[in-house]
Amino acid sequence: MKRTLVLITLIILMAPLVSAGELTYYPNQGAFQAFLDSNSTYTVIAGNETWAKAWAYYVDEKLSTVKQHGNETLVLIGNVYNNPMIMILWPQTGLPENQSLLPGIIVLNHSVIITGSEDNIYLTERAFEKLWNPPLESKVGFVVLLVIIAWVFLLTLRNDKSHAGSFYSLTLSLFMLWYLTSPIPKMSEVFLEYFFQGLKFAVGGSVDSPLGAMLGVLFKIVPPIEENLVFAHWVLILLLISFSFYISPKRARELGFIVFGLTFASPMFREHLHHIDWSVLGLTSFLITLAIISNVTFSPEIVKALLQTLVLSLFTLLTIAINPYLLPIPAIFALAFPKRHLRNYAYLLMSALGVALIYTQFGFPVNIPSHMTPECWDYIAKFFFNTALAILAITYAVIYREKSMKMRGQTPFLAMLAVFYIPLALFIPEILPYCFVILASLTARMLYGLTPQT
Repeated sequence: MKRTLVLITLIILMAPLVSAGELTYYPNQGAFQAFLDSNSTYTVIAGNETWAKAWAYYVDEKLSTVKQHGNETLVLIGNVYNNPMIMILWPQTGLPENQSLLPGIIVLNHSVIITGSEDNIYLTERAFEKLWNPPLESKVGFVVLLVIIAWVFLLTLRNDKSHAGSFYSLTLSLFMLWYLTSPIPKMSEVFLEYFFQGLKFAVGGSVDSPLGAMLGVLFKIVPPIEENLVFAHWVLILLLISFSFYISPKRARELGFIVFGLTFASPMFREHLHHIDWSVLGLTSFLITLAIISNVTFSPEIVKALLQTLVLSLFTLLTIAINPYLLPIPAIFALAFPKRHLRNYAYLLMSALGVALIYTQFGFPVNIPSHMTPECWDYIAKFFFNTALAILAITYAVIYREKSMKMRGQTPFLAMLAVFYIPLALFIPEILPYCFVILASLTARMLYGLTPQT
């Protein structure tokens, strides 16, 4: 009997720990869905801490897509320790007070309580993720952005008197087919934490990372709802596809279709685009950085050259902020383009100052692993299987290339990136998506080197 009592006591004590990472409903999920489906109006009342006000901002904007503001239902955010209204209503639930520190949705008469603490309340987003009702202004803005981006790139690529415009049109059709047949992407749990940081920054709180600050600035301009994040996700994918054409040589922009094809045809690469996280923005900023390096002829005028270098540095810093392992890019750039000393020094200095600013404000979250993780071999095997065509094409281009490859320029720059980052991916699988882009870009340039130049 004593053993039984001890076991029951342990189960009771551990129950909060077991359910701490899970979203719970009271009395059940159907009651909350009934609230969402009803025509009742609502008012959001947040707890008296910044994190509760931040989450109330999200809940208010999300509910406004399907409901009107009013006094029929109170939506309370926080827990019994920071929201007096929750303290008053909590006895109706019959639950212990510390239960309000766990992520949960509680439906009572004329009130809905969204509970949690600063460490876990963002998990209640899962209760709203299937609610899809984008505002009209979001839909219009999304379509306008897609049209502008597609039209600008199409006109630019058609003006170079090659087949690049036709290949880009084909790419756009594939993009639209992908968009129309794909499920709505959801936020990854890691991104949810940054999403919450952005909300706190938007309501006047502090954040622990530059990525949270970026989201906070965005949420001060547009409502922090999943619909807007999904639209931004697809806009970034279109930019990623479009800038693929500017990685290829200037005289053969149509080879951008090879860059696009070799990356997006890979299931392993597309896996990184199925969820809303930092992968798309990181890859887009990385590709834009490569496009600037591959296309911009830096002006001999000091002021203009510094402005061009500043733009390059900003996109490089965005890439580094999302994936700090890409920090060596400026140094590799200086090795591949050694003649312009002033430009190289300016690029290295601007990048170093930017990284130092990030470090002093937020800390630099990089811990280089000392050994390979067991999963790395599986990732690497999949990577080489998915990039086999690119590797074979590069090998063919090296064997049958009539002229020796220059030691300076865009192609050596991409080759240096490949030599540096592909072995590093054995330790850091987060680099693998960038390796896809590097290999595809290098393939296009190596194949161009096989064609007779006129």
